[in-house]
Amino acid sequence: MEPLIDFEMADAPMATDRTEGFRFIRQHGEVFQAVDGTWVLASPEAVRFAHRNPLIFSSAKAFSSAGVPVPLIPVAIDPPDHVKYRRVLDRMLAPRVVNGMEDDLRAQIHELVSAFASTGECDAVRDIARLYPTQVFLTLFGMPLADRDQLIGWVETMNENSITGTGEPIPVVREAAMSLFGYIKQHIAEKRADPGDDMLSRILSLTGDEEWSDAEVLGMAFLFTVAGLDTVTGAIGFTMLHLAQNPELRQQLLADPDLIGPVIDEVLRIEPPAPTTPRVTTEDVEVCGVLIPANSAVMLCLATANRGDEREHPDDVDVEHVKEGHFSFGGGIHRCLGAHLARREIRLVIEEFHRLIPDYEVTPGAEPSVVWPSSTLHLASLPLTFPPAGATS
Repeated sequence: MEPLIDFEMADAPMATDRTEGFRFIRQHGEVFQAVDGTWVLASPEAVRFAHRNPLIFSSAKAFSSAGVPVPLIPVAIDPPDHVKYRRVLDRMLAPRVVNGMEDDLRAQIHELVSAFASTGECDAVRDIARLYPTQVFLTLFGMPLADRDQLIGWVETMNENSITGTGEPIPVVREAAMSLFGYIKQHIAEKRADPGDDMLSRILSLTGDEEWSDAEVLGMAFLFTVAGLDTVTGAIGFTMLHLAQNPELRQQLLADPDLIGPVIDEVLRIEPPAPTTPRVTTEDVEVCGVLIPANSAVMLCLATANRGDEREHPDDVDVEHVKEGHFSFGGGIHRCLGAHLARREIRLVIEEFHRLIPDYEVTPGAEPSVVWPSSTLHLASLPLTFPPAGATS
C-alpha cells in the first residue's frame, strides 16, 4: 500500500491561477491516496484507464450516497442498464437537434449582449455566463424563461455550498434541492397532461421498452440542471477571460471564425469547469503500478490529465496543436451527453459578442477569480470594458 498523502482538494490554490492549482494536485504523482482515504488519478493514462473500465470504476456506487431520492440518470447508472438511457438521451441532444435550436438560441444571446453593448462596460459572468445557460436549459425543456433567476439561485446555492467537509448537506443546500425537485415535478405533471415540442415532453411520451417513470425523468432533469448549468457558466466565463487577456488571439478569431472551435476546446482543456469526477472501485485494481483496493473512493482528476500531455506548453491555449481527446467532457460511457449543446452555446456567445463588441479588455484593476472550493469551477465575476457600440471615433 502506498502511504497516505497530506492532501485536500480544497487546499489547491485555484482562486486566480488554475495552473498553480492543478500543479498542486499533480505534484503528488499519477496515482496517490489522500489523507481522507480517497485515491486520486491525476495522469492521462490513469484517467483513461478508469474511463475504459466502468465496471471496475463504478459511477453508480460513487453517487449512491449523494442523498438524492431519485436516480441521477445517466451518471449514476452502470452498465448494462446505462445504455437504455443513453440511447434515448444521445439522440435528443444530437447535433441535428442542436442545429434546429440555433436561431432561437442565437437570438437570446444577441439580446443579452445588446442590453449592455452601448454602455462600454459589462460583467461577462453576471450579464452573460450566469444567465444564458439557464435560458438554454429552459428552452430545451420547454419551461418559462421567466423562471431563469429562480433556477439560477437554487443551482448556485447547491454547487457553491457542496464542499463542507462534513459529508452532510447543509440546510440551505437541502432547501434549494427540494425547491428544485418541486419545480421539476410540477412541470413533469403539466407536460404529461399537455405535452409540447420539447425534450422533456418527448421523454415523457416514450412508450414500450423505452418508457420512463416520473422518478427517472425527475432524476435526469435534476442532474441536467445541477451538473449542466454551472459548468457552461464556467466555460463561457473562462473563454471570455482568455479572449479578453489575449488580443492577438481575439484578432485571429475575427479574421478566421473557423478558429472558434479550436479555441473553445483549448480553453476547455486547460480550464475544465468540472475538474474532477468520482468513482468507487468494485474490485482490487492496479493503476499505473499502484494497487487500489476494492470499495475505494476514487477521484478522477480530469484537469491534471488534460495538462499531462507531452506538448511543449501544456498550460497554454495553443490553437496550432488542438487535441480532441481532452477529458473535460469526461470519457467512456459517461462522456457528457450535452457536449454538442455546450460547445454550441459557447460558440454563439463568442460570435454574438464579437458581432457587437469586437474590442474589449478586462477592466483595469480587476482580478478575476474563481469560486473555490466548489463542485465546479467558475469565475465570480469578469468585468470588461470596451468602446460603446455605435460610438464614433
